[in-house]
Amino acid sequence: MQMASLLGMAVLVAPAPAAEQAMELTVGESKSVTLAGNPTTGFLWQVAECPDVVVVELAFEQRKPEPNEPPLCGRPCSTVVAVTGTKVGQGTVKLIYSRPWEKGEPPFKTHILNVSVK
Repeated sequence: MQMASLLGMAVLVAPAPAAEQAMELTVGESKSVTLAGNPTTGFLWQVAECPDVVVVELAFEQRKPEPNEPPLCGRPCSTVVAVTGTKVGQGTVKLIYSRPWEKGEPPFKTHILNVSVK
């Protein structure tokens, strides 16, 4: 469990339950999933497991402010996860949302993609 401070008091923050989704691809086809996050907190989406039937690429996508909206430091952004089928088969892509330097801590969020490539 993560520990946070709230007005000088220690607060335990439990990790969120894993989200799961199925994804079907053909060889050479790409699909993407968008995951919410905020890298200014130190948390990043990372690939923890990836089967050899796909290639996974991560890219940040900053939300553009509205014209009259002031610039804000720490504005949330999304991570776009592009998954491309490389050969026929199936497997699980495990994405974790954690602080890379906090070794031994469980991820704050987990997203599982059950991928089938035809």
